[in-house]
Amino acid sequence: MKRCLWIFLVVVLVLLGCTEKESTVGEKRPEREASRTVPIGEIIRYKERYLGKDVLVRGRAEPGLAFEFVNEQPYLLVDDTGQIWVITSGVMPERDAIVTVRGTVLSPYQIKGRRYDIVIKENERQ
Repeated sequence: MKRCLWIFLVVVLVLLGCTEKESTVGEKRPEREASRTVPIGEIIRYKERYLGKDVLVRGRAEPGLAFEFVNEQPYLLVDDTGQIWVITSGVMPERDAIVTVRGTVLSPYQIKGRRYDIVIKENERQ
C-alpha cells in the first residue's frame, strides 16, 4: 500500500511540474515589442518589414533643416550601419548627442514640400 502511495505522489508531482502558464482567452500577445534597438541599416534595407511598426533606434544626432511655421522638424540619426531622418515635434537634440528614439517607421513622408523616402516619427526620446 505504501508503494502505491509513493507512486501516486510521484505521478502527481510530475504532472504538476508539467503545467504551463494559463493565458486568458482573447489575450493579445505582441508579435515583436520594440524593446531592443534595431540597426538603422536594417530598417533601410528591409523597409517593407518595418513600415508602420514601432522601433527603437540609437545613434548620433545631426541637426536637420529647420522649417518655419511647422511644428515638425527633421534631424538625422546616424549609427554604424546607416542614417535615417527622424521627425520630431519637440526640441531637436544637440549636434553629436547620442540619443535613443522610439518611433514609427513611415514612408514616404513630406514636410513643407520636402519629401523623405523613409523616416521615423519620434514618439519618445532618451
